[in-house]
Amino acid sequence: MNNSYAVFIDPHCFSSIAEMKEAIAHEVGHCATGCTHKVSSTLDLVSKHEYKANRWAIERYLPFDDIRSAIKAGYTEPWELADYFGVSEPFIKRAIYYYTEFQGKQF
Repeated sequence: MNNSYAVFIDPHCFSSIAEMKEAIAHEVGHCATGCTHKVSSTLDLVSKHEYKANRWAIERYLPFDDIRSAIKAGYTEPWELADYFGVSEPFIKRAIYYYTEFQGKQF
């Protein structure tokens, strides 16, 4: 509204703090990138906006260099990395996939 954004969440909808952090990071990603859309938007547009919000959340909250440092420190399994960063295993796996498949980086 008037070029301002807000994120509202119901903490009761999440089963863990990690899930809530990820949802907030994702929603802030929508705001930071300006990738918001109407409910009636095409699936193609929604898909692009979701990708950009996820990418923003990953790059800001799980930077490549931080993940690489954690791996070098001995946190090599996805569950270990998730625990180290305080996020869910699916989120850390999404970040690893993003960096290796879309950015062409290696850990």
